[in-house]
Amino acid sequence: MTLARKDESRKEFKIFHGVFDERSMMNLYQLLGKNGITAESIIKEGKESVILSGLTHDKQWVAIKVYCTKACNFKALWKYLMGDPRFKKIGKNIRKIVNVWCQREFKNLRTARWAGVNCPKPLFFRENALIMEFIGENNIAAPRLTDITPEYPNSVYKEVISNLEKLVKAGLVHGDLSAYNILFYDKIYFIDFSHGTTLDNEIAPELLKRDIKNINYYFSKLNVNLIDDEELYNKLIKFFKKK
Repeated sequence: MTLARKDESRKEFKIFHGVFDERSMMNLYQLLGKNGITAESIIKEGKESVILSGLTHDKQWVAIKVYCTKACNFKALWKYLMGDPRFKKIGKNIRKIVNVWCQREFKNLRTARWAGVNCPKPLFFRENALIMEFIGENNIAAPRLTDITPEYPNSVYKEVISNLEKLVKAGLVHGDLSAYNILFYDKIYFIDFSHGTTLDNEIAPELLKRDIKNINYYFSKLNVNLIDDEELYNKLIKFFKKK
């Protein structure tokens, strides 16, 4: 797949169903060109974004996430952004909101990495495109937890809880954590941080409760010795008061 030639844009627009409008195409072209990266293939298509694989000039794989502009759910994005103190006065321009949504994931990934959370390393972002570390091998993305049955589920559960605690200690709630947003490649990796928010957001406790419920629901089907939802929440909520 080639993104650099404008005369091929019509074909690409058709393939990506409006995700890559002209501005997104040019933005992505400039971001990839500046950093010596070529886009290779589609990893995942979703309502919110399309994820591509890419190769750097030294043949390292990266993941390229392009957020929807035309197809975005404005109300859903606004709900999560309006209480985040890091992003104020963003207005209600859809493209600007999507760009902030991308910037937010970059910031959240960077904070999580600094805190020692297993997650992709964020590399670059520009407007609605984000480039990050590729989790997987030879253009094959690591599977999500929901797509596999871990050989040692108790150990994997402890690893997930440990990373969740590190994230909250760092001042963040993931906001969309589940077996769908955790990759497994020798160890677990949290992904999809765009919903993540700081602990001082009034909806942060609600999001944390949901994250805990989703994680425990998945591992309950694997006969894991779980920490009770309320017990885990009460343990983690203590870090809110320290912020």
